[in-house]
Amino acid sequence: MNASTKVQRRKVIDNPDNMTGIQKVAVLMIALGIGPASNVFRQLTDSEIEKVTVEIANMQNISPRVVDEVLQEFHDLMLAKQYVMEGGLDYARDILKSSRGDKAARDLIRRIEAATEMSAFALFQTADTSQMVQFLQSEHPQTAALILGNLKVDRSAEVLSNLTEDIRGEVIYRLATMGKVAPEVIKEIEHVIREQMGGYDSDSGLSSGGANIVANILNAATISTERMVLEEIETRDPELAEEIKSLMFLFEDILALEDRVVQRVISEVDKQDLVVALKGADQSLVEKFTSNMSNRARNILLEDMDALGPMRLKEVEDAQQRIIQRIKQLEETGQIAIRKTTEEQFVE
Repeated sequence: MNASTKVQRRKVIDNPDNMTGIQKVAVLMIALGIGPASNVFRQLTDSEIEKVTVEIANMQNISPRVVDEVLQEFHDLMLAKQYVMEGGLDYARDILKSSRGDKAARDLIRRIEAATEMSAFALFQTADTSQMVQFLQSEHPQTAALILGNLKVDRSAEVLSNLTEDIRGEVIYRLATMGKVAPEVIKEIEHVIREQMGGYDSDSGLSSGGANIVANILNAATISTERMVLEEIETRDPELAEEIKSLMFLFEDILALEDRVVQRVISEVDKQDLVVALKGADQSLVEKFTSNMSNRARNILLEDMDALGPMRLKEVEDAQQRIIQRIKQLEETGQIAIRKTTEEQFVE
């Protein structure tokens, strides 16, 4: 009876996409053989060895395709780490993009970045977006807010955009109003993450939320997500919404930029993006751009806008987002200045 039960629990592994990290380690150990696997086991903790050996014991009929893909994944990760050691993350990202493509490079770099983190929150850096969204939507909004606040900005923005509307506003509002979080709370949430996502031991420090974190996340999110979230916060706390807006750079903020900055932006952005982005913009914004163009360039822009006809709102927002991202890149490299200022900051 017991033997029969054990046989029924054994898993047939035929799809690497549905495997956990521990299962992939188990397949790798089986593929390596007893000698090399035993050397790897010497570097693991007792808890890790137990998890891996349980998975090995529960496996049967591992298809050659699974073995090949797990070995390839391991090889790619080792290669990516080598590139990082040789020239840093940017160098590794460029090399991997040219050899493996954008998506594969992005996934590998996320894993490398997560491996250098000191918190279990880093597990979310490499997790599938749908898996993350499912996990966060089942958690208390305060817990979800804390996790989002500990992710890298681009990852938080990606997850935020995929949360259902009913929970998105609640989570982002709690993040915006969150202060310092005690280490014991962090450890408790890390425990939950490890239980459901797998993980490793770490020492956590204090974590914080606040308007600045939310502004950074929304800056990296889509414009439609940004607007929905800001509207939700504004209904709850108009002052907080204004504080977040003051820390963000919005497409309409281009109106406040100096003419020389706008001229630089025009020279740097994709011309088709500019045509589409201005198609759905206020007339004042259109005039801000056209007043910084030559007569010929202005006439071409206006003619192209007229020729477009009706545009889907998403297409317009995507084009605006790409222009905003280019503006931020120019600022980050010191080529332009877009920081908002107030009259009180100037002296005669």
